[in-house]
Amino acid sequence: MRIRRLIPIAITLGAILGGWYAGLQPAAAHDKGKSQAEVIRQKARYYYLEGGRHSARGENAEALEYYRHAHEIDPSYPEASFSYGQQRLGLNWDTLQSPAELGRSFSLMRPYVEAYPKDYEESTFYAYVGSKIDSLDEAARVLERTVRLLPERTNTLLSLSDLYLYMGKDSAAYSAMDRYQIIEGTSPQLSLKKISYMLSRNDTTGALRETTELVNANPHEASFQLLKANLFNLMEEKDSVLAYYTRAEQTAPGSGRVKMALANFYREQGDTTRYDEKIYEALLADDYELEDKVALLAQYLQKLIYDKSDTSRGDYLFKVLEQQYPHEPDVLDLESRYTAAKGNFNDAIEKVSYAIDLRHNDENLWIQKIQYQVSADKKKEAVETYEEALTAFEPTGHLHLVGATAAQIGEQYDKAIEIYGRLMKLIVPKIEPDSVLDLKILPASLPLAAYEQLSDLFVSVGDCLYNSKKVDRAFIAYDNALELNPDNAMGLNNYAYFLSENEGDLKKAEEMSRRSLDGENAKNPTFLDTYAWILHKLNRDAEAETFQRDAISEAGGDAATGEELWDHFGDILMANGKTEEAIEAWTKAAALAQDPTEIQKKINNAK
Repeated sequence: MRIRRLIPIAITLGAILGGWYAGLQPAAAHDKGKSQAEVIRQKARYYYLEGGRHSARGENAEALEYYRHAHEIDPSYPEASFSYGQQRLGLNWDTLQSPAELGRSFSLMRPYVEAYPKDYEESTFYAYVGSKIDSLDEAARVLERTVRLLPERTNTLLSLSDLYLYMGKDSAAYSAMDRYQIIEGTSPQLSLKKISYMLSRNDTTGALRETTELVNANPHEASFQLLKANLFNLMEEKDSVLAYYTRAEQTAPGSGRVKMALANFYREQGDTTRYDEKIYEALLADDYELEDKVALLAQYLQKLIYDKSDTSRGDYLFKVLEQQYPHEPDVLDLESRYTAAKGNFNDAIEKVSYAIDLRHNDENLWIQKIQYQVSADKKKEAVETYEEALTAFEPTGHLHLVGATAAQIGEQYDKAIEIYGRLMKLIVPKIEPDSVLDLKILPASLPLAAYEQLSDLFVSVGDCLYNSKKVDRAFIAYDNALELNPDNAMGLNNYAYFLSENEGDLKKAEEMSRRSLDGENAKNPTFLDTYAWILHKLNRDAEAETFQRDAISEAGGDAATGEELWDHFGDILMANGKTEEAIEAWTKAAALAQDPTEIQKKINNAK
């Protein structure tokens, strides 16, 4: 984006025209006796100093103009040239950030660096800029000169080593680091830097050699022993890995980091007993903060749940943490998640309620409680929890969405519509969830994502209205949804299915259902079922059977397919004269149905 200069017109014209006019006048009385070059330099210096004053006040655009004018008056003035180039680099204007303009800014800085090669700060900054705009040889030249002229500034060698590595000159980089080490002596920081470089070049042998020197020079530092063990692990020398992890544990017996390294090693070896033992010791370690311990236990418990292992191991470790932190919300939060993952939703509700008492304004805790209550089939209580949360803090849209979903699942459809309306009004204050949408109320600045969010909310409102037997109003909500987002796949599917079930326009339903299957939804079993059912209603049963078979296949077959898909499949098969297959499909549907009476009638009639 092109940015306008921000200098006040009076200042700009006064400065530029004043300087131009002064240049046409005879020298002032106090300038008599000065050479023309001295007079020019004096004028340039005035603008240079003004540039510095504006720069110090953060008025960067104004500073740029003054530096530019100083440079144009006297191009041989290195300070002005450097400051002009540096200021150009600092302004994020498109016109100054093209490769050509960056190169020009860089070249403006060079005269000063050449005139004052012992100015360490400016020389190293110039080299840094060169490394960023791919003037690598120039950057290396200046750093090499700085090393020669200012040998006491040994950090230049480290900068030079970084640059050499970037240039692919590994041997030169290592040489620069060695020169630094000769001057400053061995240091863990330098050794770690060298090891990092070697590993980035897959030089594990060199990295191991450097690590060995580091360990020998620092025999009481457990972290370096861990580093050596990790290198052996990369080299798959497991006996050496264990030896150095054990050595590190002997050096720092209370270190949680060392315990975790050993725990992970035993886990990789399949030794669950020792793995559990080291996890237990890590939870007791003094150098592990509560946050680290909660994260560690969460990772451990997640693996137990995922592997369907004996969760009593996790229960025991929770006791360890509870004894250390009996009233910590983070521990209670984790315990509620863990018990919920095991399916103990009532226990999860109790634990998260304790956590809420301790941290009342934590929205995530309230959301978890609502979700646990829904899972425990306490949907009425879930909605009550949502309403209580509204009195505790200013909620975000996430809490409203969870509350609306709980109300909808609990068949409190009016309440769900009310909450969906709150969500809509967070986006467009004048919108009404249960009326024909007036597009004129939508702000011109409304982003595309907001249109999609509103469309999804109208689909949910439509579902609630339909389940409340308010079919006509439901169709208005679906129309609103598709007005906002014509490609809303869920809206297309639901609208199409409910049209087909209510003697609606089947051609319109077929067109919408077919569109819902575009793109990523082509294999959605619910959408395939809808399309097959509408084809059946249109007496296109051969096509319907193909799509319904796809729906059942995508749903996962016998165990995963729901009652409705099997019931529809039976009807379609029967229409195609495949009585035995129809009976088989209806039988599967009846086994899944809460009330199989109607399905059983179909089976009896077919028989």
